[in-house]
Parts: sequence; C-alpha cells; structure tokens
Amino acid sequence: MENLILESVKVMIVGMSTVFAFLCFMIWFLKAQGWLLTRFFPQAKHTTTAVADLKISDATLTKVVLAAIDEYKKKR
Repeated sequence: MENLILESVKVMIVGMSTVFAFLCFMIWFLKAQGWLLTRFFPQAKHTTTAVADLKISDATLTKVVLAAIDEYKKKR
C-alpha cells in the first residue's frame, strides 16, 4: 500500500513539473516572439483626430442625422 502511494506521489510530481516547465517555456517563447515581431515589424503610428476638436455647427449636424435616418428608412 505504501509503495502505491509513493509511486502516485512520484507520478504527480513528475507530471506537475512537466506542466510547469512547459508553461515556463511557453511564456518565454511568446515573449521572444513578441519581441521579434515588434523589432522587425513595428506598428505604424496612427494619427487620430479627436471628436472634440472638430467644429460642427448644429445645422450641419442636423442635416447629417436626417440624411442618415433617410438612408436607413430607404434600406428597410
């Protein structure tokens, strides 16, 4: 009986160590992959304009909303 318990503990330790080693390797591999991709294929810088910076009059906004509603009604 003691032999079976010791054997199961050994199998558990080997299994958990294998999973831990695999997860450590996977983390290292993904970090290396991310480093390589950002080094050789950098992301392009996007310039965005904030909506708050746009100056739209109420009349123009009303026209745009009404045109959008008309287009929606035509498609339905």
